[in-house]
This record gives sequence, C-alpha cells and structure tokens, in this order.
Amino acid sequence: MNILAIGAHPDDIEYSVGGTLLKYAKQGHKIFIALTTSGNTGSNVMTNPDEIGRTREAEMLEAAKTYGAELRFLRNNDERLMDTDETRSQVLDAMRWANPDVIFTHNHTDESPDHAMTSKLVRNMMLSLPGRNQRASLPPIEKKPTLFLWENGLGVDFVPEIYIDITDEFDAKYAALQNHVSQKAWMDVFGSELGEDMKIMAMFRGMQYGCKYAECFRAFKIHGYMPNYKLLP
Repeated sequence: MNILAIGAHPDDIEYSVGGTLLKYAKQGHKIFIALTTSGNTGSNVMTNPDEIGRTREAEMLEAAKTYGAELRFLRNNDERLMDTDETRSQVLDAMRWANPDVIFTHNHTDESPDHAMTSKLVRNMMLSLPGRNQRASLPPIEKKPTLFLWENGLGVDFVPEIYIDITDEFDAKYAALQNHVSQKAWMDVFGSELGEDMKIMAMFRGMQYGCKYAECFRAFKIHGYMPNYKLLP
C-alpha cells in the first residue's frame, strides 16, 4: 500500500504518527510525507526565516530515512497557513501525488493554527480526489483512501478511537525525532525537552491500550470515504 502522512511542520510526523509509519514500513508498504509548512519561524536562535526553513527541511529529510519515505514540501509560511484556493490545490496535489490507500493528518480540534488548518485542508479535499474538474496539477486518483486523524498535542480535547501498539517501534520513533536538532532550543522556549512529552503521551496511551507505548487516532467519516480499519498495521 501507499501510506501518506500530511503534517504542518517538519517534526509533527515523528511526534504523532512515527511509530505507526514504522510498522507500515516494516511490512513493506511505501511511505509518503507531505508538509504544508517548513516551520520557517520555529527558532529564536536563527533569525532568517529562509535559513530556518532550509534547516528544518534538511532535518526532515534525515528523519524521513527512518521510514524510507518520499517527501513533498509545500512551503507555506509557518503560523500563517490559510484556507485559500492555492492551498487547497497544493494539498489536493500532494494527496494525488502519493496515490494513497491510507492518509494520516492532524485532528481538527488541535489548538495549533497550522495543525487545525492542515486538517481542514485535507478533510475538505477528500471528495475532490477523483474530480476531473478540480484545479490541480495532477490527475484524479481512483483509490478511495481511508483518513485517520492523530491526536492533538498533549492529548488535549481528544478522545481516541483507535490505538496502535508501537512498543517495538518506539526507540526508532524517538531517534527519528532527535534529527530535528534545531527544535531543541525552540522547545526550551516552551519549557519542554524535545521528545519527552511525546514519550509521556506514548506511555499514557500504551497504559490505556495495555502495552508499553501506543499511538492513537480517530477515523474521518464521510459518504464515499468511510474508514477501512483493516488497513491499519
């Protein structure tokens, strides 16, 4: 299968769905990653947004080697992502590019504006995947992918529907996150050590599910694209 993860920022994938992507990769499935922004304001050390964006994209390229993933950068401005005709076309193209069987993205109630907007764009373009008259650079796809939404930061305002045991994948997930070296100083601004909150949440969800570490999701449900839970690893 083709598995697509669409995140707002370069480290969102490792935080939220990295363990699940690793399980898919181990099973021989192809991983695709698209990012709506390059996180080009996510630093108080670097002062040039272009430099920040280039640095974070390079870090994401290293992290993506963990999954053998193909990457697509949409390069909208960090914390300024909007629902426009252009961004809808960008996201639709990214989805068609991956020709996915399964898509993962943010949950729409996430308080991060870029996270919530990325979720909105993905959800709003699901019904446009087969549309021949949509404004897009790539042709329609015939698949009807299942869309899963990963949990909000720190699990705020999120009730899990599905759990994935990532105990065997957790160390590799954590190591992949550490590729985002620039974010160590940025996380200090918010009183957080890179990866430690992720570890706590993975342990918490694991305790709920009956394993050591877990990731959790909710399924997107709409006529014509009702979820196929059997596609989960």
